[in-house]
Amino acid sequence: MSLYPPPETSYPYPPPEKEKSIPYPAQPQTTSTTTAHSRSPSPAPAYATSRTLHIYSSSSWSTRHITIADADRSHPLYTLTKNHGGLFSSKPHMTVTSAQTPALVVGTATFHSMSRRVELEFHGQGVIFEPEGLFTRSHGYRSPSSGGERLKWKCEGWGHDLVLVNSRKEWIAKFDAAVWAMKKLGKLEIRDAGIAGRALDEIVVSGLAMVELERRRRNSSSASAGSGGSGGGGC
Repeated sequence: MSLYPPPETSYPYPPPEKEKSIPYPAQPQTTSTTTAHSRSPSPAPAYATSRTLHIYSSSSWSTRHITIADADRSHPLYTLTKNHGGLFSSKPHMTVTSAQTPALVVGTATFHSMSRRVELEFHGQGVIFEPEGLFTRSHGYRSPSSGGERLKWKCEGWGHDLVLVNSRKEWIAKFDAAVWAMKKLGKLEIRDAGIAGRALDEIVVSGLAMVELERRRRNSSSASAGSGGSGGGGC
């Protein structure tokens, strides 16, 4: 059972099913009939099978147009278009639309050259995607589909991988970068396959914004290293 009621509006994709908000169902209730010596740990929450989305660029040399496909890799769900017009390019810098209904803008992201804050929009509702600390590689925001719960994308390990966690530090989604692939940028694993509709849109848009933030950070670090500064590492 979801902690927050799903949106009332219907949605053209993924295939119709009951939507779930990002927080997961509560843990099953346990009885207290066992003794202190025989008591076992509480069972983990029951989740549906996870769902993996695949992220591809339109060519091996450009990431201006990106397709996000479902698990079968042949069913496009979203299209991402970037505006690489430079510092004074028109905003937003990143627009995610429905692959089935191109006129439907799922979300946008606007970046700032002098700040790590990002302006996100989910179906026209604006939120601030901001760093969790001065020197951290993590960004958080108040989730509209989760009743304002604060969710956080953060780097995992020392590579290019990312993980989305909720306020209870439970992981919701993971992005695994395809570092050596030509066109594939990576895959996005959704822990609960039952998450759909606007909750799924939110994960995809915020995750792609975090991927773009990391790309910009690496480019900035490389430029600094080339001019005599110290280059950036991983997460």
